This record gives sequence, structure tokens and C-alpha cells, in this order.
Amino acid sequence: MASPEETELVRKKADLIWEKQCSACHGVDGKSDASLNPKPRNFGTFGMKMGFFFGGDKMREGIYRTISTGKNKAMPAFQGSLKEEEIWSLVDRIERF
Repeated sequence: MASPEETELVRKKADLIWEKQCSACHGVDGKSDASLNPKPRNFGTFGMKMGFFFGGDKMREGIYRTISTGKNKAMPAFQGSLKEEEIWSLVDRIERF
């Protein structure tokens, strides 16, 4: 189990990555206020919270895969530009919305 200091450090790093790489499309609060087409996923919904609750690891793995490999032409792949642990920290960040 990670120490509280390590956990807080990982969270802060994930927040910085989110702010730099994700928030322009998905919003600072995960509610994708950007007027893009196609509209980015809104992570701040009750449905997403239930997806994490009931989908568990399957939901987390799907989000990891999307961050890694991208989605259609709208979302770039971050595999190669982010480390595996950074991508997992973003999955944790999304789950906190």
C-alpha cells in the first residue's frame, strides 16, 4: 500500500497532466464544456459514477485503453507520450469526478 504522501503526490501529478492534456476538451471538472464535434465524454455524470461502481475493473480498463490508443480521430493516443503509471493516474483522476 502506498504511503499517504505518495498517494497525494500521484494525485497532484495526475491533476497537472489533466490540466495540461485533457481539460481543454473534457473541462477542468470533467464536464466537457467544449463545443467540439464530436463532443468529448462528460465524466461528471451519475452514469459515469455508476459505471465505475458496477463496472469496476472493466470500466477502468476501458478508460485506460481509450487514453492509451485514442478514440476515432477526435482524441489522440497518449501511449508513448505518457507513462503507464501516468495513464493509470488519469483513470483514478477521472474516477474522482
